[in-house]
Amino acid sequence: AKIHEDEGDLVSSRKVFCRVCVEDGYYFVNTDDLAQCHAAGVEMELRHDNFPEALRLARQSVAAKTKTARSLRLWNLVLDLEESLGTLETTRSAYERVLHMKIATPQMVLNYASFLIDHNYFEDAFATYEKGVSLFSFTANNTAAVQIWKTYLDAFIKRYKGTKLERTRDLFERCLSTCPAADASQFYTLYAQFEENHTPILKRVLEVLERMCTAIPLQEKLTAYKLYILKTRQFLGATKTRSVYEAAIAACDDADAATLCLEFSKMELNLGEVERARTVLRYGAALVDPERDRGGYWAQWHDFEVAQGDEETFREMLRVKRSVVVRFSTVNYNAKEMGSIVEDVRREEDVVQEIVEREGVELKKGGAVGTGGHGTPALGGFVSGEKRKFDGGGLEEVERRVVKLRSVVGEEIDLDDC
Repeated sequence: AKIHEDEGDLVSSRKVFCRVCVEDGYYFVNTDDLAQCHAAGVEMELRHDNFPEALRLARQSVAAKTKTARSLRLWNLVLDLEESLGTLETTRSAYERVLHMKIATPQMVLNYASFLIDHNYFEDAFATYEKGVSLFSFTANNTAAVQIWKTYLDAFIKRYKGTKLERTRDLFERCLSTCPAADASQFYTLYAQFEENHTPILKRVLEVLERMCTAIPLQEKLTAYKLYILKTRQFLGATKTRSVYEAAIAACDDADAATLCLEFSKMELNLGEVERARTVLRYGAALVDPERDRGGYWAQWHDFEVAQGDEETFREMLRVKRSVVVRFSTVNYNAKEMGSIVEDVRREEDVVQEIVEREGVELKKGGAVGTGGHGTPALGGFVSGEKRKFDGGGLEEVERRVVKLRSVVGEEIDLDDC
């Protein structure tokens, strides 16, 4: 057929295609090979601007009871030609047939809905989206479901804005009821944005964001809580963010919780609450190993005490730091070159001695332990959750072990000057 076409003999070329595609003059083991021949015949007519014949051949290739009636290659060609050369009715009929046969791809669903919207058939387009989410559920095809739901919600909001609140909320709730946690954040964000733009009740925005923070995976919680805190400050004021910060610190992992503690402390400092800022820093200190502090947590607490504290609070910070070093150094998990994890147990007496030498201080027995110079308690009830907490028991244990160490090294060790 190609040879005849190159020689300008279209009649002979059409006879070859007719013998292969219509008269079944050849047997094909693979149906896709036959579909490729049908497509080649259609494309030849298009190359020579014979558009009506190309459309006729395309429709004929997917006619009922033909071997290629379910060929996606041919259906993609048919739908493209129907949109370009056919009428509104024939195009809709072709799309509906694909959906009825349940061979539609996610892109076909999106194309059909977009086609209907372009012709102002909005409700029919939304019905098409409904068929799409039925064909492609989150469990069957997660990527397709996310794409269809996202386009569906965007189109619905763009069409009705805030005039159909309950119907829009029902769509969001249906989507979120089956959406996996890993993909939920984008839908919760869109839901909150809709509530903020189209409803006068700002409390609903915060409720949606709170739900998002509890529903999404751990690695996404920091970003979600930051958005929740931002909107709470914007709508209700800075003081109302305290409970959100506490919930966020309890829900996030240690590294993210430490970051939130720094932000929480800065917020309290901006409000003039120096003691509250110090308490937050003290709590977060138990989450950060001073020897592996890449985020600069301890440096920022150091700068805070230099600017806002006194000698006693600064010394209390150093006591907390030494206690945290002991805790993190007692049991370390170090990765070997082959990736295995081994437990490296160090004696606390050795750790204390290293601290003494590194800090250049002299330990005295009888020093104040447990609470800060201003009687600031540990954060047992300040932040909910099961985070690592700093308390005085750690230093008392250090003191007890230092006594043992003194008996070994045979020298006076003083704790008061630490």
